Amino acid sequence: MKLTLQAMIEEVKSQIGESGRCDQTAVAAEIAKLKAQWMADWTDILNSDEKPINTYRVIGELERNLDKENSIVTHDAGAPRDTIMPFYTSTVPHSYVGWGKTTHLGYGIPLMIGAKLANPDKFCLNFMGDGAFGMSGLDIETSVRERAPITTVVLNNGGMATYPGGYPVSNELFGTTRLTGYYAKLAEGMGAVGITVTEPGEIANAIQQAKKLNAEGRTVLLDIHTNLEARRSNFS
Repeated sequence: MKLTLQAMIEEVKSQIGESGRCDQTAVAAEIAKLKAQWMADWTDILNSDEKPINTYRVIGELERNLDKENSIVTHDAGAPRDTIMPFYTSTVPHSYVGWGKTTHLGYGIPLMIGAKLANPDKFCLNFMGDGAFGMSGLDIETSVRERAPITTVVLNNGGMATYPGGYPVSNELFGTTRLTGYYAKLAEGMGAVGITVTEPGEIANAIQQAKKLNAEGRTVLLDIHTNLEARRSNFS
């Protein structure tokens, strides 16, 4: 490994010199231009007023309403990961925990409990689907019991996955797009505060309410009724 790293360092030095790239202005400008072109295709979706609530509207509201320097955010596996990763902007180190495809459904809740215990002054939020909630939802009680108040956003769309095609055989045999549940009420039964959101205009207020409640020591679950969103950002 050390030999490989040393070879890579020597190759970089041979291409850009000992002092590195001193002027990044042109590179930064090119990146900004490409990002603006990409975002032009997504701005309307991130601000969509459609109902059920568009998943990307939820992401847009998180982007607009979180104090990034005092927040820690993670996604869960599957669609939450695929939808939030291109759009959520972290501004300081360790404020966004993106773990790709390395862990299982439901990992976000215990991950944010750990983040809260390690950073009690930070607002810690987990972004997950209703399928993932079925794997670890009872850990909301752990958050309450251990006095590690986090916020969990559940994308309540009735589906275990939102990938194109919708797993027709699994859906026919096992009803994978016919999940039901009142997740806010489940959270209340475990001692947390449950907030149901059905209108796009309610999201920002719900996030602010969750921040306030977390600061008061209350664990919060936002049960947001969303669409089965299959669109993904594939920048090229």
